[in-house]
Amino acid sequence: MDLEIHHGEFFGLIGPNGGGKSTLLKTILGLIDPTRGNIKIYGEEPSKGRKYIGYVPQYSTFDKDFPITVKNVVMMGRRGKKGLKPWYSKKDMEAVKDSLSKVEMTDYSDRNINALSGGQKQRVFLARALVTEPRLLLLDEPTASVDTHVEESIYKLLSELNQEITMVLVTHDIGIISSHVSTVACLNRHLFTNNDTTISAEMLENAYQCPVDLIAHGVPHRVLPPHEHGT
Repeated sequence: MDLEIHHGEFFGLIGPNGGGKSTLLKTILGLIDPTRGNIKIYGEEPSKGRKYIGYVPQYSTFDKDFPITVKNVVMMGRRGKKGLKPWYSKKDMEAVKDSLSKVEMTDYSDRNINALSGGQKQRVFLARALVTEPRLLLLDEPTASVDTHVEESIYKLLSELNQEITMVLVTHDIGIISSHVSTVACLNRHLFTNNDTTISAEMLENAYQCPVDLIAHGVPHRVLPPHEHGT
């Protein structure tokens, strides 16, 4: 599988469960070694190149009884930059404020993370990734636990952030992804892509291994025609 993502892209990745989407993200991060081939992040191996990456995992689990504020959750993202120093610098504090401002969560900075709604928590976890000052942002199902209204607001925010940061988004939401990304691909152990925002019937059939009817509402509006499925 060959995949090249250019700086400034908003790359969307869809596909069935178990197809390798989350594994691909973890391999980019250097958490999993590829069995063959190699990965380069801005010309460097993942172990060094991940300093350029911010990561929002599919599920952010934590002890719901642990008393931690929104500000401190976001501050965790600065640990990799402070080295062995036992304290956070003024620059770290400013980075936290800036990240919370970008996701519109400044007013919640001193609130306990457990007091927030699902959508608010997702914005905090996004701020935790942004505080690393990434060039590349990897997002694994960032709207899996939120309602449609909150989902749309998060995608709008991601589109705005994409003006400065390259995005790789894993999602099952075929409809909404076609309205926001600049390139989309299907992954089910093999990669299927058109190198643009078109989600073709052939791509979906190859990835899901079955006939798929798709109606995408958005701008632009896309309706895929009926098609024959070969045996």
